[in-house]
Amino acid sequence: MSRLSRQQRLLAMLTDTGELLVSEAAAVLGVSDDTIRRDLCALQKQGCLRKTHGGAVSIDLGGMPRTTRSSLLPVQKKRIGEAAAAAVPAGATLFLDAGSTTLAMAEALAVPATVITNSLDIASRIEGRPALRLILAGGEWDSRQRLFSGAAARSVLGQYRADIAILGACAVSTHGAVTAGEERDADMKRSMINTASEAWLLTDHLKFGHVEPHHVADLAQFCRVYSDRSRPGPAMEQARPEFIVTS
Repeated sequence: MSRLSRQQRLLAMLTDTGELLVSEAAAVLGVSDDTIRRDLCALQKQGCLRKTHGGAVSIDLGGMPRTTRSSLLPVQKKRIGEAAAAAVPAGATLFLDAGSTTLAMAEALAVPATVITNSLDIASRIEGRPALRLILAGGEWDSRQRLFSGAAARSVLGQYRADIAILGACAVSTHGAVTAGEERDADMKRSMINTASEAWLLTDHLKFGHVEPHHVADLAQFCRVYSDRSRPGPAMEQARPEFIVTS
């Protein structure tokens, strides 16, 4: 198992339990305690967890800078993005919010479409592609979260009606609440949902079981959820959206 794969397994284990012991992780992954300690040190430097005596505990994913979150689960995010991109009909108008998984989706988009986004990263990756019409919802720049927001950005969104709003998630609770760590991010996500015919959610499993301060929507407001794992809890079994689980 590569170092990257091992560290991703550690993060997945930490997400499931909220706490991790070095000795238990070493036994599960078949490596030495020292190897696990080095992995935990590296992940702590990336802001992914907090080391404790003998192990580690999870931290607030929603509060991480976007550049830190973007380094987590890159393979899974790429697969999620590709699956969502493959389902976009030709000629669709899309709202894309800022996030590493929505960025992966934009990069995989292979059909002609209009893309309206508040993400400078998405805009810079797709500009110049002749099949894509790009509209940037500019406003107040947030360098930490890599997005535009505020009244000016929402005004741009209000001038359009999208076929699909495709959003990332900071957190998805076991009871179906999609939440965000920043108020301005939540405002932009809500604006996209409210002015689109339907909404899709792209989220990796690290977001499951968490709650952030700012409510975005109930999961029932989404038509589809693309993820690397199935529904986050028993209470979600009857929730409306179709779950598309990538391999």
